[in-house]
Amino acid sequence: MPRSLLLGNGSMLATFDNDLQMRDLYYPYVGMEDHTAYGDVHRVGVWIDGIGISWFSDDDWNIQVNYKPETLVGHSLLRNEKMGLTITAEDYVHPVRNILVREFRVISTDGKEKDVKFFFHHDFHIYGDKQKDTAFYEPYTNTVIHYRLKRYFLVGGQTSEPISCHTGGNANEYQSVLHSRKKIQSCGINEYSIGKTEYQGYVGTWKDAEDGVLSGTTIDQGSVDSTVGIQCKVTPEKETVVHLWLCLGTSLEEVVENQQFVLEETPERMKRNCHNYWKSWVNKTHRAFGSLSTKTVDLYKRSLLTIRMHADNNGGIVAAADADIMMFNKDTYTYVWPRDGAFVSLALDKAGYMEVTRRFFEFCCKIQQPDGYMLHKYNPDGSFGSSWHPWFRDGEAQLPIQEDETALVLYALWKHFEAVQDFEFLQRMYELFIKKAAQFLCDYREIDTGLPLPSYDPWEEHKGIFTYTTACTIAGLQAASRICHILGHYTHSERYESAADTMKQALLFHLYDEEKGRFLKKIKRKNGETTERDDTPDASISVLWKLNILSADDPRTISTMEQLESMLRVKTEVGGQARYTKDFYHSVTEPSADIPGNPWIITTLWNAQWYIRRAKNLKELHKVRDTIEWVVKYASPSGMLAEQLNPLTGEPLSVAPLTWSHATFVETVLEYLEKESELS
Repeated sequence: MPRSLLLGNGSMLATFDNDLQMRDLYYPYVGMEDHTAYGDVHRVGVWIDGIGISWFSDDDWNIQVNYKPETLVGHSLLRNEKMGLTITAEDYVHPVRNILVREFRVISTDGKEKDVKFFFHHDFHIYGDKQKDTAFYEPYTNTVIHYRLKRYFLVGGQTSEPISCHTGGNANEYQSVLHSRKKIQSCGINEYSIGKTEYQGYVGTWKDAEDGVLSGTTIDQGSVDSTVGIQCKVTPEKETVVHLWLCLGTSLEEVVENQQFVLEETPERMKRNCHNYWKSWVNKTHRAFGSLSTKTVDLYKRSLLTIRMHADNNGGIVAAADADIMMFNKDTYTYVWPRDGAFVSLALDKAGYMEVTRRFFEFCCKIQQPDGYMLHKYNPDGSFGSSWHPWFRDGEAQLPIQEDETALVLYALWKHFEAVQDFEFLQRMYELFIKKAAQFLCDYREIDTGLPLPSYDPWEEHKGIFTYTTACTIAGLQAASRICHILGHYTHSERYESAADTMKQALLFHLYDEEKGRFLKKIKRKNGETTERDDTPDASISVLWKLNILSADDPRTISTMEQLESMLRVKTEVGGQARYTKDFYHSVTEPSADIPGNPWIITTLWNAQWYIRRAKNLKELHKVRDTIEWVVKYASPSGMLAEQLNPLTGEPLSVAPLTWSHATFVETVLEYLEKESELS
């Protein structure tokens, strides 16, 4: 199920589905250590005497999930006619402290006053699995705490209209137990249940809530979960407020301190802080949005916030946090691909968020291999990510790399310097990353032609010498040459420039098909001879003009792009552009001439950028604006962009949201505005 809300602060990230149930919880890295399990949900239910319980996932709820505009505060509306309730839910994570707060403002809509119980179920998979955990009720703070090793999760809450009030224990006794300085009082949790789940047939303590009364079990260990209840009075006259908070930390003292912060600061002030911070962040660069619609501007800002939610404070930018992709190959997109990070950095720098990209470049310095190249993908802590690229194939050793991932970081670093003009940072990057990366690109070439040696394509499916990879490598070498020149390393500058020039000539000679009038996807060579020519139309060839290897008006570029647009267009009511012909990845129908593959947000926007580059008047920009509005149309109600769409229905496929999709949208909007201003 696509994620509808993402809330975080760069150290933790919580995701929610269309039923407002928490699905992923990452801490202390964004995209790493998911303390939930794919397919599992953290349920929220409401119980009323005489009616029973209704979980948010039940059919009698009408739920509209969204954010407050320009913020990372959720703002969702829930209606239940059977129960006579309307709930306004606002969820947020503190910008600095690792605290998730869930606020529910409840009002009776049938004219009746009623006693209502909220039940909150938490099924943590601490460190990603379900063993050796402990959950216990802590009476001094009136909370339930889950822990294992150095991961602690405190569940607390309160209501504005309590039916009964729990007060914490004796302050001196409390100090002796938790070494706290203050006594905590909380009119909140009335009931709790802690027990086994996913073990010997136990389904979880949420079942204990279905009769409206929790058992009060105070502790359990092993494979455990918990459910807490908060009872309140709801009337037709005014809203009753229920707060549930989840405090994260690496020790018992830390989570108790975070709860103390919630109680002293108050959830209302925390929400205002979160709202104001992110609204200021997303509006830090004031710009005119020309002829673009209000919905487009909203999605532009939502995209910036969504990208930031995928950027760990230690520098890694993960591809996606939607763990449901586990069902496809028992793995996720929660990795840092240097390629994705480079493309995202290009968009963020263009938008004015250099502080985020700077951390990404510093992260790349830490993960670079001693010989200068980047591996397939990495975890947000800098360790190697999983991979399907072999080190040994067809009886020969090989580097399991996609060379564009090294080259594009070099290119992005040069564009970053152009934006910030920070010579000291550039010099540091030269010593830590650029020097080794550029030398690797220079060395990893065929002796006879100067073409890059074989590596894997951007879609990570085939090995060979690709137009895409060759263009990226040329751009990386050109960037290295410019960096060396500006830093006074003239010998190196000339070396990299010469290598780029030689490679460009080889690109034009070996990878352009004169007969077809377009660039090939890839070739394979052996013993100095070309043994395979793959002419599959592939949208990734667009980097030729995107990275300025050839001009947008070069006849070879024009011929290639016109053919790609024709052959990759999805000829259904959904529309959009596929990655390449006969693309089976997440396909819902047999690829054909009408449906060469699923439409991707990225490739469709690349085609729009092509029209931006070539536009000579405002009328020629109309097609681009139509494509931008197409993306807006297929965004989720809360502004999430998927990797790809169902070509028959337009429903999201694969992960949603995808960081790269949002970055490409940001980049396209900015390029459109620049062109519109220029032509005006």
